[in-house]
Amino acid sequence: MLVKLSMKNFKSFVDKTEVDLNATGYEILSNKNRTSDNILKGAIFVGGNATGKTNIIRAIRFLLELLVWQSDVQLFEYKSFYTDLKERMELAYEFKIKDSYIKYVIETDNNAILKEELIQDGKQILVRINSNGEYTNKENKKMQIDNVQKNQSALRAVYFENRFIDNDVLQEWFEFLKDSVYIDQANKFVVCANQEKLTKNYFENNGKEEFNNFLREINYNQTVDYVSGYKNKLIQFNFQNRKEVIVLRKDMDIGLPMTLESLGNQTLVEVLPQILQAIKKNCMVIIDEFSSAFHNQLEEKIIKYFMEKADRSQMFIVSHSTNLLTNTLLRPDQIYTVDYIMGKGSKIYRVSDSKPREAQNIEKMYLSGVFNGLPNIK
Repeated sequence: MLVKLSMKNFKSFVDKTEVDLNATGYEILSNKNRTSDNILKGAIFVGGNATGKTNIIRAIRFLLELLVWQSDVQLFEYKSFYTDLKERMELAYEFKIKDSYIKYVIETDNNAILKEELIQDGKQILVRINSNGEYTNKENKKMQIDNVQKNQSALRAVYFENRFIDNDVLQEWFEFLKDSVYIDQANKFVVCANQEKLTKNYFENNGKEEFNNFLREINYNQTVDYVSGYKNKLIQFNFQNRKEVIVLRKDMDIGLPMTLESLGNQTLVEVLPQILQAIKKNCMVIIDEFSSAFHNQLEEKIIKYFMEKADRSQMFIVSHSTNLLTNTLLRPDQIYTVDYIMGKGSKIYRVSDSKPREAQNIEKMYLSGVFNGLPNIK
């Protein structure tokens, strides 16, 4: 699980900025929203438009692009445009996998990775300076890594060389990363290690019942079916040698294909399978514009379901829905507000730093300006 994220000169974040996922002393939702070893099952980032909320989760996406998605990473797209070209972009990620702590540090300029370091339980096992590096296995045997491409990871090169055959912790860490998924809910696209026909594969592999069980559990008045055609007295259609998802309404004897459905239902069919699978796989599900297309109550139900059912999975969301800022759904240490300060870039604030009491109304306090992160609209 992700324990800590640190950013400097990354996108709109100029100064060193840290997102901490260690639970604080709050007892709110202790048996649901945190693990037994005190790691939070996710966080929400709220604030005005163009303050840098999405850039926080893009820092997680950057790690996935670099290590597991086989993307041609364009480093200049990530480095802060507020700082001198000579300033380095610095990112550090800390994970807890099994009983081990993994820290991965990367520094870049606009064009090349200048440094990589991997530390496991306090011991440096990989270091890369410019285009060359060295990996040390559990038996203290060293493997040289030469001529790494300027925008490619030396750690990724080691993984594809030997799959960390000597290190089960690193193997499990990479599985955690490979199973993770990034969702842009507003534009309805999903990015993960295996992007082919994500929703189709889910329903082909009998995901319909799991999907419908969730809808029934939250008393949703609709269910889905996965069929090659549909017919009743009013409507008939055939998908010609393929199956598609249709939505069935309890109060109507009719089923509609996705092309005729609302934006909200189209988004639900694309996004919910990824969330349900993330609960089972132990990974991260990262969602931008979570408030896009969903009703407030549906958002709440999805978050609550994830926190209750997930074991070692985490959900990170960007949203404008202030109704999510409640102690009945999220702990104060899971809520971050984001401000943009002219000339200084983005700043974040953890709600738990203000030590609100359990009975206080977090949403009302946020809207009154207690936790910062409000749009500058007059």
